[in-house]
Amino acid sequence: MKKQIAGLLTGLLVCSAFLTGCGKNEATEAVKESVEDENEGTGDTKDADSKKDTNRKSDKQDSDKSDENSEESETTEAPEENLDKVGVLLPEEGEDINSSLERTELKSRLEEAGYEAAMYFAGDDSDTQAEQIRELLQDEKLKALVISPVDPYGLTDVLEEASELSIPVIDYDNLIMDTPNVKYFVTFNMRAIGKEIAKNIVEKEELDKVREDRGARTIEFLMGSPADDASLFLFNGIMEVLQEYIDDGTLICRSGRVTFDETSIMDQNTDTAKKQLKSEIDEFYSLEKTPDIICTASDDFALAALELLEKEQLQLGDENWPLITGVNADADAVKSVAEEKIGFTVMLDRRDLAEALTKLVETYLNGDDVDINNYSQYDNGVKIIGTVTCDGKLIDKDNYQILVDNGTYTEDEIAPDPTPTPEVTPAPEATPVPKVTLKTASEEDSKEVTPTPETEDKSEGETRENLIYDSEDNSKVEKTSDQKK
Repeated sequence: MKKQIAGLLTGLLVCSAFLTGCGKNEATEAVKESVEDENEGTGDTKDADSKKDTNRKSDKQDSDKSDENSEESETTEAPEENLDKVGVLLPEEGEDINSSLERTELKSRLEEAGYEAAMYFAGDDSDTQAEQIRELLQDEKLKALVISPVDPYGLTDVLEEASELSIPVIDYDNLIMDTPNVKYFVTFNMRAIGKEIAKNIVEKEELDKVREDRGARTIEFLMGSPADDASLFLFNGIMEVLQEYIDDGTLICRSGRVTFDETSIMDQNTDTAKKQLKSEIDEFYSLEKTPDIICTASDDFALAALELLEKEQLQLGDENWPLITGVNADADAVKSVAEEKIGFTVMLDRRDLAEALTKLVETYLNGDDVDINNYSQYDNGVKIIGTVTCDGKLIDKDNYQILVDNGTYTEDEIAPDPTPTPEVTPAPEATPVPKVTLKTASEEDSKEVTPTPETEDKSEGETRENLIYDSEDNSKVEKTSDQKK
C-alpha cells in the first residue's frame, strides 16, 4: 500500500514539473518578443516591466510638460522687448487722414508679422533723421531699416554704418540718392499716374476733336519740387501723352514753360506756385483771365489756382472756366471735385504703400524671394534699385464716393455744399398812380360850344395848372390852394 501511494505521488510530481517547465518557457519567449517589438530600431533591450514603467513615466512627464506649456500660453505672451525690431523713419508725423491711416497700417502689419515697429519722425530735419538712424543701429534686436528720407542726398555716411552692421535698408516713398546701401525701394508709380492724368485731360478737353477742327486749347503747368524724383516721374508721364499735342499746336502754352525745370516749384511752395500762375495770367491771359487747362502736381496747387480764379471774379459755369487737375485727394480738393470746381484729382492711398512695404520686409527677412515689379526705372546715381510700385486712383465727380466707402473720409467731409436757395425779394408795393383823364377831340369841341358859367370863369393857364397838380401828391395840391388864397 505504501509503495502504491509513493508511486502515485512520484508520478504527480513528475507531471507537475513537466507542466511548470513548459509554461515558463512560453511566458519567457512571449515577454522577450514583446520587448523586442517595442524597441525595434532603438537598440534598447529592457525587459517588459522596466519598459512599461519607463513609458508611464515618460507619458506623465509629457503630460505635465504639455499642461505646463498650455497654462503658460494662456497666461503669458512673448514680451514685446524680445521681438525683433524694424525701424521705420518718416520725415514728419503728417496730420492729414492719409498719413494717419498709413502709420496705423505700417505699425499693425509689422506687428502682425511678428516684429516690433519702432516709429520715428524727424520733424522734417535731415540731421535729426540721421541721428535717429544711428540710435537704432545701437539696438541689437534691429533687423531692418525702413527710411523715407528728409534729404535724399544726405544719408550716405549713416547708411554706410548700417551696411557695416549688415542691416538692410528699405527705401520708402522717396528715392535715396548717391549710395549703394539701399536694398529695395517701395513707391507709387508716378510715371504711370502722370500718363493717366494726361489721358484724362485729352478725353475731357476732347483734344483729338480739337485737332481735327484745327482748333487749340491753352495750358499751363505747376509741377513739384525739382529735388523730388516723384515730381520728375509725374511730369515725364504727363508729357509722354501731351507732347504730341503741344508739338502740333493743339495745346498752346503761352508762357512757354514746358520743361520740368521751367514748371517745377521749389520746395513745392504753394505761395510760389500761386505767384507764378498769377504772373502768367496777368501777362498772357488778361482777356480770358485763365488758360483752358491748369495741370498741377498737387492738390495744394490746384486749390491755390481755384482761389486765384475766384479773385479774378470767374464763376463756375462761366464759358472759360478751366479744367484744373490735382494729385493726392485731400479732403478740400475732393469737395471741390464734387462741386465740379476742380476737374479731378488722384488718390495716392498710403495704406496700399504700407501694405506693399510690410509684405516686402517680411518676405525678405524670412529669406524668401521678393516680388519686384521694376528693375529698370529707379536709378539713384550709383545703382538701379529693385522697386515695388503701387498705382493711384483717379477721382472725379462720378466716383468720389469710393473715398467714403473705403473709410478715407466721411460723407460730411467731402460732400458738395448744398446750392443755396436764392432769396426772393418781395416786390415793392406799387404807388397808386392818379388817374389823369384825357379829353377826346369831341370833348374839346364840346367845350368850345358850351359857354363857361361866369362864376367858374378861369383862365386857360389855371386849368392847365390844376390839371398838373391833380397828377401830383396831396401836399402840392394843398400848397397851390394856399398860394391861391
